[in-house]
Amino acid sequence: MADYVQISAQISEATRKRLDLYARETGMKKSRLVEDAIQAHLDTLDAVPAQYVIPARVVVDAETWDWVLSEMENPGEPTPALRELMQRKRDEG
Repeated sequence: MADYVQISAQISEATRKRLDLYARETGMKKSRLVEDAIQAHLDTLDAVPAQYVIPARVVVDAETWDWVLSEMENPGEPTPALRELMQRKRDEG
């Protein structure tokens, strides 16, 4: 039998509600759901090279956020390289 330890984590209220609902609907214990999720996440991190792992959340300062919004609201013209890439993908697909 595996050794078990208790951990504590802060999660959002929305996540807690989803966890509770899923546990009720499936009959799975929340501890099993959490352990399975952590194991799946760690297995994925082991399987994917680190340079391809994109964080789920990216924190930027106010200046960078303003720049991102500006770029989204006023996108520039695509570069020749981007046009070529998109055309290649269109031709392949």
